Amino acid sequence: IGLCLLQNELCPLFLNRHVLKFLLGRPIKFHDLAFFDPVVYESLRQLLTDVENMSDSKGYFQTLDITMSIDLCEEEGGGNVELVANGRDREVTPISLPVYICKYAEYRMIKAQKKALENLKEGLFDVIPSRALDGLTAEDLRLLLNGVGDINVQTLISYTSFNDESGETPDRLVSFKRWLWAVIEKMTPLEKQDLVYFWTGSPALPASEEGFQPMPSVTIRPADDTHLPSANTCISRLYIPIYSSKQILKTKLLMAIKTKNFGFV
Repeated sequence: IGLCLLQNELCPLFLNRHVLKFLLGRPIKFHDLAFFDPVVYESLRQLLTDVENMSDSKGYFQTLDITMSIDLCEEEGGGNVELVANGRDREVTPISLPVYICKYAEYRMIKAQKKALENLKEGLFDVIPSRALDGLTAEDLRLLLNGVGDINVQTLISYTSFNDESGETPDRLVSFKRWLWAVIEKMTPLEKQDLVYFWTGSPALPASEEGFQPMPSVTIRPADDTHLPSANTCISRLYIPIYSSKQILKTKLLMAIKTKNFGFV
């Protein structure tokens, strides 16, 4: 993570929002649970809402039989952990519900993996200065680490340069470029991500133009309807023969990104 930030590279790891906030030293709150475990978050949120409108909330809570403890799955260490002293013997009541929810969220997101989170943070700031991320939000850090997942074709167009090795006329080259962008524009979001990965080695666009090192380029090669496009991800370069039709271009490009025909060319 630190090396990616230092070298302006996108990171292949997608960290949860509370992990990003932990790295930034920002407070982690109950609402962050929605990004970590949306089902549990919604259940707890609905319980809070329902309590306010119940005439016999105390009796209702007795039927729920919730105590100030938490059952962990195997991935989180397993077993039952008390959230407060003698938590297994303390029933959650309408009055103690907010405390229970805060303690629950804190344990699930922080305490259960505290050592791993601290090691992650220590490793990060062993590579970059400890104040390098001051002022960033979790969303800012995600953009820096993972880029923009939704591929905006107009942004990609603005980043891309062309090299001609085909020897074709200027009009033919202009027409071919229009075909290329029209084909990309019609791709599904997943196909666009696959294309950018095939082309640059990253499944997303960086948050800014400065994030591309080097900038993406397309080399148009001599006419050849038999070969697939290829790519050199080290220099973010796509090599495409100048196909005889837009349909052939579409078929060959989609086939190339599915078979991952990249490498040094």
